[in-house]
Amino acid sequence: MEPSATTEATEATQAADASIALVRRFRSSYWRAVRELDTVRLLQWERFHLTLPQLRVLFQIQRSPGVTTAQLSRGMGITMSTTSGLVAKLARAGLVVRGQSDDRREIPLELTDAGRAQAGDITEFAQPFLERLAIALGDELEGVTAALDRLSETAAEVRENG
Repeated sequence: MEPSATTEATEATQAADASIALVRRFRSSYWRAVRELDTVRLLQWERFHLTLPQLRVLFQIQRSPGVTTAQLSRGMGITMSTTSGLVAKLARAGLVVRGQSDDRREIPLELTDAGRAQAGDITEFAQPFLERLAIALGDELEGVTAALDRLSETAAEVRENG
């Protein structure tokens, strides 16, 4: 093999190794961030006795009043039966009310006053932590926020495109 071919092969191997190392670092950083931020979320769950899927449904309905179970299912990437069960539990807890429709999958969903209050309490519970975190990031806040926006957008694209 010629020296230039050997050099090219070595450089290609080094680039592949660096890429693998970067993906591993990304995975590690991602899970470390999730663990650190989950502490706040876990406290919310304990305080309000809601599961993560129930919280997700509650916040989706808060963001999109009138959303249907079918839309929730598609938007959250979970089955219709799972979504229906979550909505039923939230309705029994007095947090969600169903509107009227001939097709059960197309019934508009709204938060009750209790649901709006609980969603607001949860948001207010996390707010001081997030404000302290933003202050601690200082000049890096803009870059971190841009990176989180990009990460969220890309994650949604990857999830939607399988």
